[in-house]
Amino acid sequence: MLNLLRAEFYKLKKSRGILIGLLVAACLALLLYGSLSLIDKINRGELANGTRGVMVYQNGESLEMGRAESMMEQVGVAGVLQQMFSGHFVGLILAVLVNMFVIREFSSGAVKNLVGKGYSRASIFLTKMIAVITLTLIFQIAVTIVTLSMGVPFMGEVFFAADWREVAAYAGFQFMFGVVAAVIFMVIGELTRNLAAGIAVSIGVLIFSTTLTEVLDLVFHGINFQPSRYWVLDLAASCPVMGISSEFLIRGVLVSLIWLLLTAVLGVIHFQKADVK
Repeated sequence: MLNLLRAEFYKLKKSRGILIGLLVAACLALLLYGSLSLIDKINRGELANGTRGVMVYQNGESLEMGRAESMMEQVGVAGVLQQMFSGHFVGLILAVLVNMFVIREFSSGAVKNLVGKGYSRASIFLTKMIAVITLTLIFQIAVTIVTLSMGVPFMGEVFFAADWREVAAYAGFQFMFGVVAAVIFMVIGELTRNLAAGIAVSIGVLIFSTTLTEVLDLVFHGINFQPSRYWVLDLAASCPVMGISSEFLIRGVLVSLIWLLLTAVLGVIHFQKADVK
């Protein structure tokens, strides 16, 4: 199994996917900060409302006068980080990266060669899962560092006044939820074994599963049960930036562990029985 792990980490080292994904994430973060800066200037009356196609509204009406309120202060660096993670930006890129990393092993025949060399299917799947988790953590940490670094020139004093303990707690939770989501994407890739299908299904799960759980919440409303409280992607979307409660902490950790173990077990069972071509 150690040889398999070394091979997986070597593939990660040589992969350019993380770098490309990070560049895309950096562009998205730049867009968020730029939009906030532009809205700030319009609010203060430094720019006319509608500059560069941006219209700022107050109580449903177009803003006519400058205001002293600062969007940078209202949103803060934690709010920008929340948009990166809860707004599916990071999740969408991860869905692509994970599927590319997993499915190309099937299309290139690498998995077939490993099975042919006598490695157990369980060890092949688990080492691939460890590599996917490593890829996810590296990518998420890099996105967090880049996003926070961009906050220095854009936010200035607002950036340095942030509550960094709260920011660290929020980022930690998103890392945990992201790892579980990445393993789910990995299993989807192993099931489909087709790059286009794997990416499409993973993105569909990322975007539409939370809508499904909202419907289920209504279905089970009469018995006071909310499935959305126990779905990892809903937890990622609803994770508070400030003031994470002990109840959310315990529920988040337990739900993440359960989904991680369940997904890993189901993935191993399917991989052991499926044909490898």
